[in-house]
Amino acid sequence: MSGTIYLNGATVMTTPTQRSLEVARETGYAGIEARTERLLDDAAEVRAIAGIVRPKEVLTLNGVALTVQADGRMARRLIEDELRPRLQICQDLGAPYLLAIPPRAPGLETRRAIPATRDALELARDRADRMGIRIAFEFLGFADCPINSPAIATETVDGIDGIDLVLDSCHWHASGAQPLKGYPVDRLALAHLNDAPAKPPREIEDSDRLLPGEGVIKLGDLIRELKAGGFDGPWSLETFNPAYWKENPEAVARRGHAAIDVLFA
Repeated sequence: MSGTIYLNGATVMTTPTQRSLEVARETGYAGIEARTERLLDDAAEVRAIAGIVRPKEVLTLNGVALTVQADGRMARRLIEDELRPRLQICQDLGAPYLLAIPPRAPGLETRRAIPATRDALELARDRADRMGIRIAFEFLGFADCPINSPAIATETVDGIDGIDLVLDSCHWHASGAQPLKGYPVDRLALAHLNDAPAKPPREIEDSDRLLPGEGVIKLGDLIRELKAGGFDGPWSLETFNPAYWKENPEAVARRGHAAIDVLFA
């Protein structure tokens, strides 16, 4: 049996957040990961979900981009401006985590990106801590992201207290699907499960994502390694595939939950 499973709103992106939560309840999920894309400019949707949410049903809100300028410094004002409304939404919905991601910045060298990203993580942590919210950092496996592997993510958060991690199976696959030697599995707040088609890993985009078991990612290997490191959830179904958005959200959620159950059978 699998551990606790959440439904990420990116899997049913065109579905209002309130309905996404209802779908999650109807299909056996513990709750949802809410999407900033839907909530940031729609106070009515925030109020609607806040009116029905139960404790721990909204696990996370995505995410604040830890923008790094061309000169290698963090974009402090931009990051602070993005943190403020996102942290407020987390508080309104009772979400314990705000996700943070590194920038997609073609040409920005990893050596220059790491110090600024560390500064940005500390800034985000301090702002979040004032509101009782934690920051969970997720590396991106894209070729144009300077922090695009477990090893680089590990170096980035090393020695920074109060920062948790998120590991995404697609980004792990895009980074080369190497063993997680040295990666601090004990700091994981969440693992995203999804699959990807047979294309060059570094060329995979979010919209390529598939339900678990429908692609080529070695999900069994990843799950075994995470469990060997002591992690057994929570897990989350996160795809960004627009094809799924055109389907019945309940049907997609059921298929996704069943696919994850197979992984843990």
